[in-house]
Amino acid sequence: MRIVCQKCAAAYAIDDKLITAKGVRAQCPRCRNLQLVRRDPSAVPAGGAPAPTSQPAAPVTLTPVSGAAPAANPTDDLFGDFGAPPPAAPGAALAPKPARGEGRSGSDLFGDFGAMPSPAPASAPSVAPFASVGTPASGGGGAGAEDPLLDFLGPPPSAPQGLGAQPSRPAKPAAAKPATSGCRVCQKPLTDSFDQALGICDDCRQPGSAQAPAAASRPAAPVGSSDFLPPMADLGGGSASVAQASEPAPGAESRSGARVPISTDIIPDMGPEPRGGLRASSPQLGAEPRSGSRSAPVLVTDGRSRGSKGGLVAGLVGLVVVGGGVGGYFLYQQQQEASRRQAGPPPVAAIPDAVQAVLPRWKLKYLEIPGTSGERLAQGQQQLARDERFAYAEAEESFQQALVLDPTSDAAIAGYVQALALGRGARMDDATFQEARALLSAAESRSGRTAPLLLAHANLLLARSGQPEQARPLAEELLARAELPDAQKAEAHLVLGRTWLSSSRELARSHFDSAQKLSPDIKRLHYYRALAHASGGEYSAALDTLRKRLETNPKDWESLALTARIYQEVGEPAEARKLYEARVKAEPGELRALLPLAMLRYQAEGNAAGAVRDLRALMKNRARYDEPEVAEVLVHLAAAERTAGSQDAAVKSAEEALQLVKGLPEAHLQLFLVALGRRDAEMARTQLPGFRGQLEDGALEKVLEGRLLLLEKKPLEALEAFQDAVKLDARRLDAQLLAGVAAASAKRRDDAFRALHQALQSDPLRLEPRPATSAYWLRPRETVEGVDGAILALSEGPEDPSPLLYEGLLRFHQHQFDAAERHLRSVLEVDANNAGALAYRSLIALQRGATADARRLGERAAAAGRQMPVSHLAHGLALAEARQVEPAKRALRDALALAPTLLSAQARLAQLESARGKDVARDTLVKVVGLDPAYLPAKRMLYLLER
Repeated sequence: MRIVCQKCAAAYAIDDKLITAKGVRAQCPRCRNLQLVRRDPSAVPAGGAPAPTSQPAAPVTLTPVSGAAPAANPTDDLFGDFGAPPPAAPGAALAPKPARGEGRSGSDLFGDFGAMPSPAPASAPSVAPFASVGTPASGGGGAGAEDPLLDFLGPPPSAPQGLGAQPSRPAKPAAAKPATSGCRVCQKPLTDSFDQALGICDDCRQPGSAQAPAAASRPAAPVGSSDFLPPMADLGGGSASVAQASEPAPGAESRSGARVPISTDIIPDMGPEPRGGLRASSPQLGAEPRSGSRSAPVLVTDGRSRGSKGGLVAGLVGLVVVGGGVGGYFLYQQQQEASRRQAGPPPVAAIPDAVQAVLPRWKLKYLEIPGTSGERLAQGQQQLARDERFAYAEAEESFQQALVLDPTSDAAIAGYVQALALGRGARMDDATFQEARALLSAAESRSGRTAPLLLAHANLLLARSGQPEQARPLAEELLARAELPDAQKAEAHLVLGRTWLSSSRELARSHFDSAQKLSPDIKRLHYYRALAHASGGEYSAALDTLRKRLETNPKDWESLALTARIYQEVGEPAEARKLYEARVKAEPGELRALLPLAMLRYQAEGNAAGAVRDLRALMKNRARYDEPEVAEVLVHLAAAERTAGSQDAAVKSAEEALQLVKGLPEAHLQLFLVALGRRDAEMARTQLPGFRGQLEDGALEKVLEGRLLLLEKKPLEALEAFQDAVKLDARRLDAQLLAGVAAASAKRRDDAFRALHQALQSDPLRLEPRPATSAYWLRPRETVEGVDGAILALSEGPEDPSPLLYEGLLRFHQHQFDAAERHLRSVLEVDANNAGALAYRSLIALQRGATADARRLGERAAAAGRQMPVSHLAHGLALAEARQVEPAKRALRDALALAPTLLSAQARLAQLESARGKDVARDTLVKVVGLDPAYLPAKRMLYLLER
C-alpha cells in the first residue's frame, strides 16, 4: 500500500504483509518523522500469506549491515530499477489487471497509480536501462568496481547477517478492472480512475506514439508490487519505437532477495531504495515522484545503449549540481536566520539630546494627551493653515503633544518651529530660540534637509535673528528643487520676499507676486505685501491692499491689526479707532476688537483713566473668555493703572495674570517697572528673569538691567550694561545718558562726561525708538526717570559748568523743562557762549511756543558752536517755525553736513522742500524711514505728502 508522510507529505510504498493488525511505526527518511501505519480496511490479505508476528523487542531502526558482501548482479546500476516494472517470474504469463475490490498484494486506493500497459513478452526490451553500460564483476565487494559513478554511493544494502536470503515473491495475478468509459482518441475502455478523469489513455497521451490505435489490445501492466513507477524517459536521444523487454541475466540475483522480517514493534527503515535491477516488495519505502501532473511513460529502444550512458551521466551531474545548489541555498538561509537570532532585534535609534531635553518639561505640561501623535500632527497642520495669531499658539501646543507621543517625529519638530516663528516672532526669547535651533539640527540629522525643516528654519531666523542673509540661502535651496510642491514653493518665495523687505522693496514685491501665483490662499501674503508698500513709504498703497483684503474677509484680524497700526504710525489714531469700532458693532463683545480699543486709549491717546474703565468693563465678562485672553486683559489693565499712577492696583492685576498664565513676560515687566519706581531692588531682581530674552527689543532689556544694577549700587556693572545697549542700538539716546549717570555714580568723571558729550551731540528730538503700540508697555521717558542728581555730584565748584550742562541735558529729556532751563542758565552765567546750553535753551523755547526766543538763542548757538550739529539744528528748527524757509534750509543742511544721521534735520528739511517738489521730499523721507523704521515723524510727513 502507499502511505504519505504526515509531516513533509512525501509518498512511499510499503508491502501490506508487513503491516500487522495493530499497525507498525514507520520512519520517513526525508524528515525522520515517525508515524503509525495501519492496514487499509478495504484491502484483503493475500491467500496463504502468514501474518507477521509481534516481537517484544524494543522499537529500533534497522540499517544496512556494512560488512556483508553484496551478491553479484549483472544488471546492478544506479538507475537500474528506476521506473522499471517488476518482471514476472520466468515462464509466467502476464496477469491481467485486477478488478477494483479484488484482493491483491499491496492493494489500496492508489494501488494502480502509475501503472501502464506492458509490452508483450516477445518484444519487450530489457527493464534495466543501463544493462549495457557494463556488468559488474561477480564476487563480494566488486559490484561497483567497473562503474565509477556507483562507487561514491557505496555498496548496495545486503541482508543482515544470520538471515537467509528469501526468494522473490511473484506478483499475484490480478483480475481485470472493469471499464467505465472509453478513450476519446482510440476508444479503448478506461479502467484507471486517473485515465477516466482525463478521458484519455496512457498511450494516447504519449506524444508522437504510433502505437496509440493498437494500444487497446495490449495487456495490462503487471502489478508485482505497490510501488511500481513508470520508466524513466530516454535521456540519450533514442528513437520513439517500442523497446523490447528482456529478462534478467542468468545468474543475476534480485536485490530484494534478502528480506528482513519486521514485527509490529520494529520501525521499518525507509532509507534509500536499492539500486538493483529488480524491484521487490521490501520493508524499505521508496520515495514516490511528486510532480504536479502525471506524464505518459516514454518507451525506449535498443539503440540507446551507448548514447544513454553519456546522457544519464550528464543528468546525474546536473542533479548533483542542482541538488547542491538547493542544499547550499537552504543552508545559507539557515545560517542567516541563526545570525539574525544571535544578533537579536535591530537597535532602536537613540533619541537626540535636543529632543530629550524638552520631553520632560512638555510631559509635565501635558499630563493627559488624547489621541495619537498622527492626530495631533494633523490638528497642528490645520491650525497652521488658518494663518492667525491665536491659531499659531494652538498649533505650537499641538506639535508639542505630537512630539511627546512620538519623539521620532521630525514633522512635529518642523511644525512646532514654524508655529513658533510665525506666532511669537520677535517676542521669542533667546532660550526658546536656541532650543528651536537645536531641535531643527536634531531633525535634520535624522531626516536630512527636508522642505518643512528648511522652511521652519528660515522663518525662525527671520523672526528672531534679524539677519535675513542667513534665511535667504535656505529659501533659495528650496526653490532649486524641481520636485517641490507649489505650496512649499510659495512659502519659499514668501521667505525670500521678507528677506528683501528692508533692502529692496522691488525684489520683495517680485517674490510676493510669485508666491501669490503659486498659492493665492496664503493669508500672510497680503500682510507682507502691505509691509513692502509701507517700507517704501507707500502708505496709501499699503492701506489699499489691506482694505481689499478686509472687504473679502472682514474677520482677517491680522490684516485689521496691521491697518490700525499703520494709521497710528502715520499719526491717525482716530482712523484706527473707527476700524475697531466697526468690528465691535458687527460683533458685540469681540475681545479682539475691544482690547485694541482700550490699548489705543492709554498708548496712543494718552487717556490712561479711560483705558482702565474699558478694561475693567471687559473683566466683568471674563467668563466669556479663555484664561490666556483674561491674562492678556489683566496685563494691559496693570499697564494702564501704572500709567495712571495706581501702583498697588497694577501689582494686583499683574499678579492675577501670572496666576492664570505662569511665566507671562508682559506681567513680569509691569511688576519690574513698579518695583523700579518704588526703588525696591529685591522685588525687581525677582521679576527680571521673567521677561529677560522675551522683549521685542534686546537693547531695551539691557537698559532695564542697567537700571536695576544702578538701584543695587553696582554702577560699573550698570555702565557695562548701558554700553552694551548702545552697541545693540545706536539710536538709544537714553542708554547714552544712563551710561553717563552710571559713570558719575562710580565717580568716574572723565567716563561720565565722555558718554554725556556723545548724548549732547545726538538727535535731541527722540530719546528712544518706540513702537506705536506694544504689549510691553513703558511710559515715554520712563527709562531715564529717577536718576537725577548723580551728575551734579561730579561738580568741582561753582565755576565748573559741565555737570550743570549735562544735568540740564538729562532734565530736558525727562521733559522737566523748568529744571533744565535753570541748570542751563547757570551754565551760561559761567560760560556765556556755551553752544550746548544755548541750543537746548532754544529747543525749550520751541516747546513752549516762544518762537522769537528760540530763534534768538538758536542764532547765538550756531555762532558759538559752528562744529556742533545740534546748534545748527536748533537754529534751523527755530527759523522754520518762524517761516523763514530758505535760512532754515541752510541751517538744516549745515547740521546734516556735520551729522548726516541727524534724522530730525532730514525730516524737517524734506518737509520744507515739499512745497517745491514732492518727489525730492519724498525721496528724502523714504531714506529716513529706511534708516529708522521707527521714526514716526517721517512716516507722518510721507502720509501727508501722499494725501
